[in-house]
Amino acid sequence: MRRGYSYLDGVEQLLRALRQDNYEMHAFTNYPIWYEMIEDKLKVSNYLSWTFCSCTYGKRKPDPNFYLEVLKHLGVDPASCIFIDDRIRNVEAATKVGITGLHFKNAELLLEDLHGSGVDI
Repeated sequence: MRRGYSYLDGVEQLLRALRQDNYEMHAFTNYPIWYEMIEDKLKVSNYLSWTFCSCTYGKRKPDPNFYLEVLKHLGVDPASCIFIDDRIRNVEAATKVGITGLHFKNAELLLEDLHGSGVDI
């Protein structure tokens, strides 16, 4: 299972660029405890915090209350956040609570979507 995880083309470079530009990033994931295995292999925490894992938070996407708790925890306005996910229903749930939602297809398209959302990298 561990061997099955790797960065998709362009994703690590994009994360690095966002981090270098001081964008605050958090994992918001439905992964079970094996997110720790992913961290061990990919060192994702070099770029973002594993802050919102459903296995420790007790809620799962697309539950709107999970998104609202994230906003409360961060102490931010929904309009100041961008949520990125490969599942459209999770993106739609984010937009319903006022967060900008971007549907991940690949790193190149995500970079275009981020630019369209006002993120300069």
